Amino acid sequence: MRNTWLVIQREYLERIRSKAFIIMTLLMPVFMASTVLIPASLSSMQPRVTRRLVLVASSSGIAEAVKQQLAAETPHYSVEIDTNTSDAERDKLRRKVSEGKIDGFLWLSDSHGANRRVVYSAKDVTDFAEDMELRNAVHSAVVKRQLAEKGMSDAQVDALIKPIDFDSVRIEKGKEGASGAAVFLVSFTMAMLLYLNMLVYGFAVMRSIIEEKSSRVLEVLLSSLTAKHLLAGKIIGVGAVGLTQFLIWLIIAGAFAVLGLTASNSVLSNVHIPMMGLIAFGVFFILGYFLYSTMYAALGAMVNSDQEAQQVQWPAMLPTVFSIVLSTPVLQHPNSQLAFWSSMIPFFAPILMFVRIMADTPPLWQTALSIALMLLTTWGLLGLSSRIYRVGILMYGKRPTLPELRRWLRYTG
Repeated sequence: MRNTWLVIQREYLERIRSKAFIIMTLLMPVFMASTVLIPASLSSMQPRVTRRLVLVASSSGIAEAVKQQLAAETPHYSVEIDTNTSDAERDKLRRKVSEGKIDGFLWLSDSHGANRRVVYSAKDVTDFAEDMELRNAVHSAVVKRQLAEKGMSDAQVDALIKPIDFDSVRIEKGKEGASGAAVFLVSFTMAMLLYLNMLVYGFAVMRSIIEEKSSRVLEVLLSSLTAKHLLAGKIIGVGAVGLTQFLIWLIIAGAFAVLGLTASNSVLSNVHIPMMGLIAFGVFFILGYFLYSTMYAALGAMVNSDQEAQQVQWPAMLPTVFSIVLSTPVLQHPNSQLAFWSSMIPFFAPILMFVRIMADTPPLWQTALSIALMLLTTWGLLGLSSRIYRVGILMYGKRPTLPELRRWLRYTG
């Protein structure tokens, strides 16, 4: 036990003192916050350039209504009305767009109006905000005109078509909690952190074994402790580094939360991470890390270089990738059959059971069953991995074949 503790201490101190650990620990929260703050700040700081548009409609009344609606809602458009809806006129406008004389044109002919369809043609149509502005303005103008023709006053029309403020709010212990969008954003972000940390620290275990194997340090270490103790020390030591990083991020997140409470205009002020979510994150990080690190340790014992490791790590990566793919439908329907059965699969559970807890805490027996299955699977993998590790760490040269791996698994000496 003392020798195992020395391995844990060595693995922990060696990594926590490295520049990579310090940089990653400090920059990750900055990066995560920047992905939210910078785009929002840039979009608010970017000046709106006046867009030159031509509105083509058979009815000048409809065209004028749309023009007035655009001027009222989005004043950065310069609109010219054109009542010629011939194909030749359309070709002419296309040439103007290509030559840069206008930025785009809205086409609303009689046939399009009957089908309630408007076509916007421009060089750049990837600005979804602009697309939504034009869509809403045209829709509001057309509806207002049709209601006015039915005899309704302007005030009645405005009251009728006024958008309804709609927000989904989760009920937590009989009280209204965070909005649906905030729950989804926080849950998915933390699931991605779980995914990245399990891969990063699992790969760290594998690289550690490869480095010591190539430098023949393992031969010296095995003279004073068993392969099983060495494997346990590496897994626990690297896992402790991950937990340390998680605790530091938790402290930083707490500081951001305090700042968010004092700054009502902050983008992060509405972000709320429940205590149960933080506990679940720590629990499933530990369980997921031990599950995958045993696999990475076995893979590291089988190969002799980083290049070979990249070729054989797919058995450990695929389940985590599938977990991220499934996380969106599980977040949307946390109590569905897909969510239940996928969260019971031990290789998917670290991420999918976590997002279920964040979205809508499942019954306690489901969480307990998922954790029990993960523990049993980890125990079984630890036995298989220790057998591969015990033989593979002293094997040099080519990678083992499947028959050789079967012989390693049968080895009990």
